[in-house]
Amino acid sequence: MKREDWIVTEYAARPAGKPDRCFYCHSLIGESHTSECVIRSRTVVMDFTVRMVINVPEHWKDEDIEFRYNKGSWCADNLIEMIVRGEGGCLCPHVEATFIREATPEDEEKWGLVRVDDLQS
Repeated sequence: MKREDWIVTEYAARPAGKPDRCFYCHSLIGESHTSECVIRSRTVVMDFTVRMVINVPEHWKDEDIEFRYNKGSWCADNLIEMIVRGEGGCLCPHVEATFIREATPEDEEKWGLVRVDDLQS
């Protein structure tokens, strides 16, 4: 989701730059950031797929395994602990990120992680 107004505030000034302007696009405080400025952000919907090896009872069928992790009493928060416990460090080789679409106001409300209108400029 995009927003229309990206007015430069003191937030965009950095110690290595001039105090009256955006460090990145050089627009003055009170003006709009340029369209290419890195301060300007948008929200998008992404899927992150994690592939990992886990143990399950030998007699479980595919549908038993999927039921356990999709509709059973198992909480997906446990995945965090499973990942942290894993050896080998970095998850990068095991995760695939896929862009789905631009976020909507309903997406921002549902997830509650970030709202483009709340981002500093």
